[in-house]
Amino acid sequence: MPDIDSRLTSLIALREAGRHAEALPLLQQLFAEAGRTMNPPRSRYFITMLQWKFLAEAYAPAYAALQVERDAQIRLLLSGEHDFGRHDNSDPQGSGAFGRTSRFSLIADMNETLGDAHSTADLFARLDASAPELARQYAWQALPAVVEAGNFALADRYRRPVPLGHLDTVNALAASEPLFPAPGTAPRLAAELMNLVKDVRIAAAVLRGQGQAAEAEALCAALLAGLAHDAMRALARRELDAPGSITAEIVKRQMDEEAQA
Repeated sequence: MPDIDSRLTSLIALREAGRHAEALPLLQQLFAEAGRTMNPPRSRYFITMLQWKFLAEAYAPAYAALQVERDAQIRLLLSGEHDFGRHDNSDPQGSGAFGRTSRFSLIADMNETLGDAHSTADLFARLDASAPELARQYAWQALPAVVEAGNFALADRYRRPVPLGHLDTVNALAASEPLFPAPGTAPRLAAELMNLVKDVRIAAAVLRGQGQAAEAEALCAALLAGLAHDAMRALARRELDAPGSITAEIVKRQMDEEAQA
């Protein structure tokens, strides 16, 4: 059997050539193998799922196949199989491997590709009822979907109680870390800012959903007023209005810098 890299190369070539009907079964094979392999490299999972996203955007059968696989993963999670992939005790934390990625995270990623936030919200509500300790573990990823689904009471129970609690940490980090680091360098400040804005955005959405619009606006204003400098403030304002703006800006800047190198 060809190695994984050569099959990924073949998959990408088939997709880019528009040979979608040939690409889909190869993609499904690679995904199934990732679920059976012992501690596969993390990159194998991410690349495979990214290719499924690209294929689903161009080819309706790939979208339908992803729905089927998503439903299968939900069944596995609810049956008690919380991690995707096989693991041994030599890599208990999944360090350097795909290992310990949660099945809930996989499902949430699939639903993001499918544009089906309600599926993530419904699954989270089921976990809240049957396994609240798991729901708390996955809340950071589920809450945007729960808010989008309009389940503000559920979101209120799991959101960060003090959404501005990390504001001082972000400002302190801004004194030593660039907002847009060089290519290949972890964007620590931007990541912390993104998490802070997410906490505020979720809390504000819950407040608005519960009829407290003035309190929501005051919270967002407090975030912007409390940030240490204008560049962070501008980026936070964009992230509040359009989630994903920070990630998109980081990627764009790094690609621009790499192109000029």
